[in-house]
Amino acid sequence: MSIQVVCPIGHVLKVSDDYAGKTGLCPVCKSRVKVPKPSEDQLSEDAIMSILGKYDPNKARKKLADVSDLAAADTPRALQNQTSPDGGADTVANAASLPKKSCPHCNREIVAGIHICPHCHTYIAGLGDF
Repeated sequence: MSIQVVCPIGHVLKVSDDYAGKTGLCPVCKSRVKVPKPSEDQLSEDAIMSILGKYDPNKARKKLADVSDLAAADTPRALQNQTSPDGGADTVANAASLPKKSCPHCNREIVAGIHICPHCHTYIAGLGDF
């Protein structure tokens, strides 16, 4: 592992753990840089992985399905089936007839009233949308 250090001038350096607690020179500006000892409260990568646990693909798929359900619940009311004013079962607003826009992240075409892209789950609402 390495320790990230910033010299007094602002150069970001990655230094080997072997130099912890020692002073050296910045290779760019030759300023003195003290390499700190890693603090005891920092977690190692192995400790973080033991907290997270083993990867379970079924659990990841379930979370993805839950997020998709939330995105579907966030669709505007214009997309939901509505009856015509005379009480018939005709759909008033068809998804194909609604105004469209392009998602800035995945460039897929989505309904203009949606604030979260159903394809890439990117939040795309601006302040003027509320």
